[in-house]
Amino acid sequence: MGKRSVPRYPEDEDKGGCCGCLCWCCCFLLLIVAALAGTAAYFFFVYKPKAPSYSVSNMSVSQFDFSSSDLTLYVKLTASVRAENPNNKVTIKYGEGSHTVVSYRGTPLCSGKLPAFFQGYKNVTVMDISMEGRHGFGSGLQQALEESEKAGDIPLDIFVSVPVELQLGSLDLRQVKVNVHCALVLDSISPKKKPNIKSATYQANVEF
Repeated sequence: MGKRSVPRYPEDEDKGGCCGCLCWCCCFLLLIVAALAGTAAYFFFVYKPKAPSYSVSNMSVSQFDFSSSDLTLYVKLTASVRAENPNNKVTIKYGEGSHTVVSYRGTPLCSGKLPAFFQGYKNVTVMDISMEGRHGFGSGLQQALEESEKAGDIPLDIFVSVPVELQLGSLDLRQVKVNVHCALVLDSISPKKKPNIKSATYQANVEF
């Protein structure tokens, strides 16, 4: 009997080409990542960016009227907010669309907004933010607020949300949203007495 011939299949000549292409793509991606990391390191080394700081330096209450007929509270107050840019080479642009809210035990009292402005190097800016509002305020909350007023310990929460754009020299970075939460304790919230800030704690985060 004759020998059976074993079929032979052609070798996959594309394997080497695919591996080479994949290796080249990986090297290219690594070069891009290294370039971005180097650029970021350069900017951090040259500009040494520092986070701005915010604080409430003063509060004044012009109206604080409770309506027993519809259980609403009308509040009008002004908060002096101090914004500090500690950077030598980074400027800050505060844009339109900011929002501020003052609340007592989770219930909004009044709201307002920050002005749009440009903050230069090593600059401290103090803004007087006027806020007002009328909101539902149940009898239980009114009683709790009266007790807090008598004790001289009134906890208030101030929430600030503002679009911010950093400028490194002539380079404008992407706009982000900065959210600040300030937990204040005042000794009074009556229009008849200037309130003093007894304590304040601050928390901030950035939305990209």
